[in-house]
Amino acid sequence: MQKRQILVAVVVLAGVSLVVSDEDVKPLDFYKYSLQWPPSACMQPPPGKKCEVRPEVRFTIHGYWPQYYKDTPVPPYSVDPRCTNTKPTSANDVVEILEKSPLKKDLMKDWPDLYARQRRKEEDNLEFWKYEWRKHGMCSDDANKPSEYFRNALTLLPDFKDLKRDLGFKPGSKVGDILKNLQDKNYKVPQIVCNSKRQLREIRFCYRNKPIDCPNWVGSKTCNKETADIFLPGGAGGTDDVKAQLNTEL
Repeated sequence: MQKRQILVAVVVLAGVSLVVSDEDVKPLDFYKYSLQWPPSACMQPPPGKKCEVRPEVRFTIHGYWPQYYKDTPVPPYSVDPRCTNTKPTSANDVVEILEKSPLKKDLMKDWPDLYARQRRKEEDNLEFWKYEWRKHGMCSDDANKPSEYFRNALTLLPDFKDLKRDLGFKPGSKVGDILKNLQDKNYKVPQIVCNSKRQLREIRFCYRNKPIDCPNWVGSKTCNKETADIFLPGGAGGTDDVKAQLNTEL
């Protein structure tokens, strides 16, 4: 018994992909498409990270994430391989695929690692996409077709070319105002994520073959009530001025 347990542990640690039967597979219910607002993300980067250049004042892609019913994230394939009955493309292979792919140019522009080091920008971006693939893409509908997974996310972005305008930010905006502005423009209910300064950091839209209302519009401890203040930093139409702070923090 002990030898068998050791063997199982070795197999798991080696990352061997096991194909799950149709009976055991747990299919995803929808995708969450996360768009990030770089000025807010750069205001409060993750520990040990920073934005080395002034962030662009436009929405870029953060991720395209499989979800289960009631907004439960699909665990990474390495944690629960029951998300697919297909053997996914490995994360290492995805790096090689994207490095040579015609998609790379658009990914660098529209799905960037905001915290990439300038001297290693391409390498850091490839690592970022590798992480997103390992955590989310391997459990997507395109688990063995990474180019389709990344292309699908890129293809959605033009649908949001007027998003900043449609949010309708102005001084004194409340979360409820922003949600109503989007509803008036025929958007489905998104999920709102703010940083601790109540600045919109991410806005996430949900898809099940077509846009659907997200199960829960609250995505952070701040901006979690419709009466809460919410801001959009930087650029024309922004509701607070972060230039001085960015100059000292970047």
